[in-house]
Amino acid sequence: MQENENPLSSMTGVHRIEMGVNGRVQGVGYRSFVAGCAARTGVSGYVRNLPDGTVEIVAEGDAADLATFLDAVEAQDEPVISVEGITISLTEPTGEFTGFDARFGDRKEEIFKRSMLALDLMKEVLKTEENLLAEQKKTNKLLEEILKIRQQ
Repeated sequence: MQENENPLSSMTGVHRIEMGVNGRVQGVGYRSFVAGCAARTGVSGYVRNLPDGTVEIVAEGDAADLATFLDAVEAQDEPVISVEGITISLTEPTGEFTGFDARFGDRKEEIFKRSMLALDLMKEVLKTEENLLAEQKKTNKLLEEILKIRQQ
């Protein structure tokens, strides 16, 4: 998020933000990642998966801390998490939170979803490896031809 896109960057005081996050954000450790961002910035609230595949985040805290939190939850440098969009609503803080919770659903369902995603990611890795090996074989063949020409 660009600095000028962050609605909290120029605000002061205590605020509450409610966010909807879409992308590859379920089954990839995003809730734990967000909880870590909250711990580092000192905001309170919760994060949870929604049935539609998005993630809901509700956070309260000082505007500067929330601005830092908002930038962090984009997960820019995370290899598996892929945040494609975040919708943000600013509302009045309620003070109802004493910390930050990563809320989880049915354990068996969560494990199944993560297993399916892990399988999909492994397929991507294997496909990439196949492509790299094919390119390496082409490169080796070219090098062999160059060596033959040089030896003549």
